[in-house]
Amino acid sequence: MTRLSIFFTAALLVGCGGGDGPGSTAYQQAVDAAIAMEAEARMLAVDHPCDQVLQCGVVLFTDPKNPCAMRVYQPYSLVSTTAAAAKTASDQQLALAARARELSQQPPVACPAYFAPSPGLACVASRCIALSAPS
Repeated sequence: MTRLSIFFTAALLVGCGGGDGPGSTAYQQAVDAAIAMEAEARMLAVDHPCDQVLQCGVVLFTDPKNPCAMRVYQPYSLVSTTAAAAKTASDQQLALAARARELSQQPPVACPAYFAPSPGLACVASRCIALSAPS
């Protein structure tokens, strides 16, 4: 089964609330789908090759269970053979996580106003890396 068909099957189950028994709620299915999509995106987002920093980017992820979750960044090579698939999977993970939070039975929460900027990037030894934030 291709990754795309797995994604659409998961999306269909989430949308229809399919499944029986414990843990088969639409919310849990959305959480599971977001977690699975993050794992796929992380596998596809390889940090090599690169010759210059312009060949590096970041993919984003967020926690589907936490309404106040900050985004997590992972550097990846924009010229790798899996770069486009990694970006697509990352975008799908963000959408699935947002859907899971919409389906959550948690009461609305006022989240603190904070922002984590995208890390600086560098190409070191043909690998894209995130630079540490200044202290």
